[in-house]
Amino acid sequence: MARTQKARLVVITGISGSGRSTCLRALEDAGYYCVDNLPASLLPALHDTIAERLAQTSVAVGIDARGGELLGDFEHALEIVREAGVRPELVFLDCADDILIRRFAETRRKHPVWQAGTVSESIARERKTMQAIREQTTLVIDTSEMNVHQLKRHIQRLFDPENSAEMRLMVSVLSFGYKHGLPRDADYVFDVRYLGNPYFVPELMQLSGLDLAVADYVMSRGGLDALAKMTDLLDHVLPQHAQEGRALVTIALGCTGGQHRSVALAEAIAAHVRTLHLGRVTVSHRDVKLPAA
Repeated sequence: MARTQKARLVVITGISGSGRSTCLRALEDAGYYCVDNLPASLLPALHDTIAERLAQTSVAVGIDARGGELLGDFEHALEIVREAGVRPELVFLDCADDILIRRFAETRRKHPVWQAGTVSESIARERKTMQAIREQTTLVIDTSEMNVHQLKRHIQRLFDPENSAEMRLMVSVLSFGYKHGLPRDADYVFDVRYLGNPYFVPELMQLSGLDLAVADYVMSRGGLDALAKMTDLLDHVLPQHAQEGRALVTIALGCTGGQHRSVALAEAIAAHVRTLHLGRVTVSHRDVKLPAA
């Protein structure tokens, strides 16, 4: 029995310590039926059971390296589910090694694939085991800079069960400052440091790109031309990402401090992308420091 359009099958996998349990709890709170650490070979049976008894229910399944050799059944199981008329949405969670090591130290948990040696060696072993699954995943989420609350909100925005199949692409537009470091998970990065800088205008210095005066200044000093070229590229690539089945595309714009130029252009980019009607568009400003009230 095929699912209705709004019922979804989400498979959460990835590197241990990256937040799989948090993702499943977030989806459970959003109304999904969640199962963790399911052997991959049982995925078709789970789908059939849910489809027959809970036809309108979206399902989230956690599968990870604890499955050992059972991970070899993963691709075959996905093919069976696809033949039943369902397109599984694969999410691979990843995280920087140093942060994973710190997380395991803080929780005092043994790494799930630990046999001998260090946690670092266990992580490397797991990455090798999971590589084939990672390569066929359309959505990779780096949780290195997320706490559990941020990850939960991120997952719920991506997989809101009320979203229709035609609205599954989420475009995240982010401004940042190069002096604070590059964002880890950006798909497209635009450097706008060559534009006129409002920081050197005394009346604009303490404002941000969210203020109209700053946005006007940026646009009048090369911003409009930059915007035209960036949107020309995005008009070409974003519909193709949507057609490919990507769930998330992250566009990052950087200036020196992340306060003025990148902020103004991120807002303009987000406004333009919304006109493409490909899905949900969010905009965030990582390094903006608003003046004290």
